[in-house]
Amino acid sequence: MLAFAALAATACGTSEAPSLFAGGKVSVGAKNDQPGTGVVHTYKFSGFDITVAQQILKAVGAEPDFGIVPSEDRSAVLTEKKKDLVVATFSITVDRMKTLDFAGPYASTYQGIMVRKNDKRIRKPEDLFGKRVCTWPGTTSATTLEGPEYARVAVYERPDASSCLTDLKVKKVADAVSTDQMILYGFTQENPDLKVVPDITYGAVNHYGIAMAKGHREDCLRLRDALRDYVNSNNWSHDFSTSLWAVTKADPTWETDYKPRAETIDALSCRDSPRT
Repeated sequence: MLAFAALAATACGTSEAPSLFAGGKVSVGAKNDQPGTGVVHTYKFSGFDITVAQQILKAVGAEPDFGIVPSEDRSAVLTEKKKDLVVATFSITVDRMKTLDFAGPYASTYQGIMVRKNDKRIRKPEDLFGKRVCTWPGTTSATTLEGPEYARVAVYERPDASSCLTDLKVKKVADAVSTDQMILYGFTQENPDLKVVPDITYGAVNHYGIAMAKGHREDCLRLRDALRDYVNSNNWSHDFSTSLWAVTKADPTWETDYKPRAETIDALSCRDSPRT
């Protein structure tokens, strides 16, 4: 009986799944249509998300194997074990922390508005009343604009970011596109006929994290520590300004505005709810 009890205790103590890093290769879900953060050109991933994944995994002795994941599938590919990690401008929220673990944030940003460069009509929030604003599903941006305070804005959804850009640039059925400002600035890097409206922001700050399924807390803590070291080094600023030069060009206080603080990383990383 004592031997059985010891065996049971041992089994309980080893309930965590094997390390995601054990094989040296980690499958990572990333975006393919967001210049500056996550984009694919000639079969190669690039952007700040991609660099962050490479840097942090290198610190824990692994390397990423990137695959495309749409915004609305980011949680599912983790809970269904189709990807080990998701690094895809995935905001850490209270609801998401209940089912996923996050190491982060590795960047923070408010939601904003992007318009055609020659459009002078939209300069402040109330200028959007009666205007058509495009978003896409699976994002905190779409959820924010569902609030009653935005009832006078004609928000509609398209399948993805590329569709919204087409509506804005080519078809001109949209007056604006809304998602996080950091992502919008990335779009302008490949679309010089578009611009971010700097004085329009929405909601609370969005904190991007490296997401994984529950059950890998030790791996999460290793990523958290590696991320904290990365953010505190000069590499974070170098990599951010290289990938998102439109942000640094437009915002003289970009490090203060986008770079996360160590205490925020500790409060949101590897927890079932934020530490208050």
